[in-house]
Amino acid sequence: MTKTYLYENLWTEKETEVVSFGNLSASIFTYSTGVKSIKIKNSKGYATVLPYMGQMVWSAVFNGKDLRMKSIYDEPVQCKQVYGESYGCFLMHCGLTAMGNPTAEDTHLPHGELPIAKYNSVFVVTGKDEKGEYIGVSGVYTHKACFELNYKFIPLVKLYDDATYLDVKVTFTNNKDVPLEYYYLCHINHRPVNGAKLCYTADRKQIKINHEVPENYWNKEAGDKTNAYLNMLDENPYLMDTIGGENQSYHPEIVMCAKYEADEDGNAYTMQVNPDGTATYVIHRPSELPYGTRWISRTDDEDALGMVLPATSEHLGKLYCQRNNQQRYLKKGESVTYTMQTGVLSKEDADKMQAKIKKLGF
Repeated sequence: MTKTYLYENLWTEKETEVVSFGNLSASIFTYSTGVKSIKIKNSKGYATVLPYMGQMVWSAVFNGKDLRMKSIYDEPVQCKQVYGESYGCFLMHCGLTAMGNPTAEDTHLPHGELPIAKYNSVFVVTGKDEKGEYIGVSGVYTHKACFELNYKFIPLVKLYDDATYLDVKVTFTNNKDVPLEYYYLCHINHRPVNGAKLCYTADRKQIKINHEVPENYWNKEAGDKTNAYLNMLDENPYLMDTIGGENQSYHPEIVMCAKYEADEDGNAYTMQVNPDGTATYVIHRPSELPYGTRWISRTDDEDALGMVLPATSEHLGKLYCQRNNQQRYLKKGESVTYTMQTGVLSKEDADKMQAKIKKLGF
């Protein structure tokens, strides 16, 4: 693997190629909002990564399909405190000292410090492995607090030649002389397609449906409809497997959690199979990330299908996770790595993945 380090003073508004590797390239540009971006590109599409703002994947476009959720933000805005100041990315890292929605008793930020973390170093990687030539974006974020914390977080988003998917890997290390209590979630936000079907390797009857519509939600009619839909899902979770089905309501959002089954290679599968037979998908490894959170929001301004957000714990805040023994620890010097894949499938490849899912009994 070859690393090409980039520095903030290299960025201008104009898109400029900085790395070329075979049929792959990386270019840098600045959005009109001032946010810096790296675009990695192959013959099938591209992804844009925000190297200094959490290393979010802001957009991913393959075979002409924009995978990113609909949002009020056409471009990213520099967040100052929380990711919600510019929410609309395709993929976001969450954690690490806490993750999920804080309750009134919690003190952590929504989804922790990682979503908008300021990275110490940024680099483009190139190389070749058993899957072929690749290009990727990575960096190092160091989080320190005297007597408490010192960890290093390194994400990697990798694009292969002629591929229509992204390989995502995160590695983090505890460098402090006390154990690191940690939580991680990969927030992948696809655009839902009405009439599509959800296929996935999890038992619907074991899905935990969360009833979390705020009591003071401004649109009472929509909130009541969502509560009614949640009650129906308690009885029949298969109702959610058709996108845009009758009586569905996602105001302002609904969240649930599934336990996934893996194939002989350790992979679990989640697909949105579109009416034309193509699909968007996520592959993750339950042995690494055992909690499959699903997040859906369908309003006039936001349209998002987080069909699976692989995680180490549920999304219900740090104190809840501690009470339910869902926290994890790293000793001094220990590291851990988690991997995921997400992208687009042709009809032929979608059929093959569906066959894998059916083979596992789902």
